[in-house]
Amino acid sequence: MCVHGHLCQRDEQEKESSTVFDFPTLTTDRFVLRQFNRKDLENVYKGLSDPRVIKYYGISFDTLEATKEQITWFRDLEQNKAGIWWAICNKDDLNFIGAGGLNDLDKENRKAEIGWG
Repeated sequence: MCVHGHLCQRDEQEKESSTVFDFPTLTTDRFVLRQFNRKDLENVYKGLSDPRVIKYYGISFDTLEATKEQITWFRDLEQNKAGIWWAICNKDDLNFIGAGGLNDLDKENRKAEIGWG
């Protein structure tokens, strides 16, 4: 919050970039796995409103506004050290093609849940 008690543009930018660690970007011969950002909202919505995807994913969203919850969930996983999810992009054109990651990290029992879509 700024000095006026409102959420300012700078606050949003800091919120967007604040994580517990430097987010690891992974690059393979075919893919780039990177941190999610607000520009991914429409692509996440397309995936999480597609019957072929939600059949296995377990959640779905009816609106872009509701899909913001998923982007927030990705960010919260990182900040709470509870997991990490990547936006998967085609290396050649950087087009978003999916998502994958780990959640429900259990350090004591050395396990996590893996997911992709």
